[in-house]
Amino acid sequence: MIIRDIIVHLIEKQADAGPSTLSLSQESIATSPTLEHFLEELNKAYNSKPSKVFGSFIAPESINMTSDEIESAVTSSEVLLTGLLEEQINFIDYSHQSMNLLKHYIDQASKATGGYMVFVRYTLFGSDFMMVVMLNNMAGIAVDNNFGISHVDYLDISKLHLAARIDLTLWEEDPKSGRYISMIRGKESNKLSEYFRNFIGSDETIDSKHETSELLSAVNHYCDEKIQDDEQKSEFKKKSANFCLEQADKGQNVVLKDFSGYVADSAVDDFMNYIKSEQYELNNEISPNKTIVRKFNKISGRNQQVSITINEEALGDTVIYDADKDTLTFSDLPASLKSQLLSR
Repeated sequence: MIIRDIIVHLIEKQADAGPSTLSLSQESIATSPTLEHFLEELNKAYNSKPSKVFGSFIAPESINMTSDEIESAVTSSEVLLTGLLEEQINFIDYSHQSMNLLKHYIDQASKATGGYMVFVRYTLFGSDFMMVVMLNNMAGIAVDNNFGISHVDYLDISKLHLAARIDLTLWEEDPKSGRYISMIRGKESNKLSEYFRNFIGSDETIDSKHETSELLSAVNHYCDEKIQDDEQKSEFKKKSANFCLEQADKGQNVVLKDFSGYVADSAVDDFMNYIKSEQYELNNEISPNKTIVRKFNKISGRNQQVSITINEEALGDTVIYDADKDTLTFSDLPASLKSQLLSR
């Protein structure tokens, strides 16, 4: 990761308690090992969030702005980013104007509260990105240099729930792609906080869960229709899941051409034609959802007494199902389970 610019501001607001207040930094943060580690962890946290939606910039009238606002001082993230990329404004001015835009929308959300806003522009895997994240301070306890116990505050990356990442390279090269902006869904009602989405100025056109499910459904159907050998089916599905997880860990999309070449080997053309048929609604790139991928190729069920999850490849091998007796027989038990059973 190459860090180009980073700055942190504070927006403070109490729910149902009037307008917000801004505390703006006047300079970017200098690069240091600590900063690099922070951004690596922030990027990992963002990549690990399964519930992302993807979209693109939309017209101001689509995000609850009046005609007077459109023509007045209220601008948009798209306009500000364009000014930054065209060097009409510098990074600090971009972030200051963005904070004023955020204030405009958060003041309209009575229940919203503020936090530290991180704006970071960086390059990763040859693409330029702008990430905008809201974080909160958390109180903690640490051991100081004199081995005493002291109170510390720290930015809680683990509670990341308001964040957006704009692929500046994709936006420039393919503005009609509809997926150069990614955002984390909020926890409330599984939706993004409305004010944050309005601040970014994006729609939600693509759901990573849906498109990942669609891809893996295509893999399943292809295996059932085209592959006769059970071991080859199992290997095909395992490679499919592994490829998706590796891309998700890197924060990258699954390019169908690369995916097909990896999982299908010599049958790559046949597989590509299959998954690109009208039967499936797949773009040339999909954003892998790790939660969906981890459930792929697994069979599970539970009642009040038993909860079971089985890898499909274990059926007929270490797990035998007798349909007539309605029983499951397990062999090669996990050591931890066997230890618990023996201790009873």
